[in-house]
Amino acid sequence: MTKTSTSTNIVNSLNTQLVEKVADEADQQNELFYNSIKSKLDELVKNPSDEIINRILAYSKKK
Repeated sequence: MTKTSTSTNIVNSLNTQLVEKVADEADQQNELFYNSIKSKLDELVKNPSDEIINRILAYSKKK
C-alpha cells in the first residue's frame, strides 16, 4: 500500500513566508501612521499648551 502526504518542510516554509509578509505589512502601516502623527507629537513636546502646564503644576502641588 502506498501512503502519500505533503512534506512538512513545504508547509512550514509557506507559513514562515506568510508570517514574514504580514509582519512586513504591519511594520509599513505602523511607520506610515507614525510619520503622519510625528509632527503633531513634536509640536506637543516643544510647545505644551498653558492648560497642560497648569494641569502638571496642579498635580504636583497635590502631592
